[in-house]
Amino acid sequence: MQQAAPEAFNLSTENQQTLEMYGMKRGDTAGFGWQCLMARRLAERGVRFIELIDVGSNNNWDSHGNMEDHARLAKNIDKPLAGLIRDLKQRGMLQRTLLVWTSEFGRTPFNTSANHAGREHHNSCFTSWMAGGGVKGGMVYGKSDEYGIMSTEDSAHTHDLHATILHQVGLNHEELTYRHAGRDFRLTDVRGEVLHDILHSQKTVG
Repeated sequence: MQQAAPEAFNLSTENQQTLEMYGMKRGDTAGFGWQCLMARRLAERGVRFIELIDVGSNNNWDSHGNMEDHARLAKNIDKPLAGLIRDLKQRGMLQRTLLVWTSEFGRTPFNTSANHAGREHHNSCFTSWMAGGGVKGGMVYGKSDEYGIMSTEDSAHTHDLHATILHQVGLNHEELTYRHAGRDFRLTDVRGEVLHDILHSQKTVG
């Protein structure tokens, strides 16, 4: 790792067009665009799992105070994410690379205080998206009511999402079950179904 990391993190060989695609300036060594470009470079070099996290513990997406913060934050990640997808596709890497954009839960479309600008935790209905890795593009799976409070069609649990991700990387989530203290455990909490309707085929990512 000490031998490979310096070359992988050296962006001097990336052309200006690529940097602009990620919304970066030459010399940048931080920010979400930098994370996305590094994700592509690490994937090229065989790294199997890469996690990107936008912002830290402050000024983040945990918008209890003001839901309008999401507009500012979305602008920060929109171009880099689009750049990553485009870059992977033009390099022939997208179909063997699964991208998952998700959160731990959503936000209520209301607040218990009517005039409050923030929102509360909401696990009943929220959106994630996936690209590449054998997932069908340009489709929407599931539907919520008009207020975004509850799902009304093709509801998918978080465990289903996890089961599908594991399936696409070649792991059967049911075979990961182990017994401890009289109870079965696994990454999908002994639940979850693979969402075959969103997949092109049974092929897994590389």
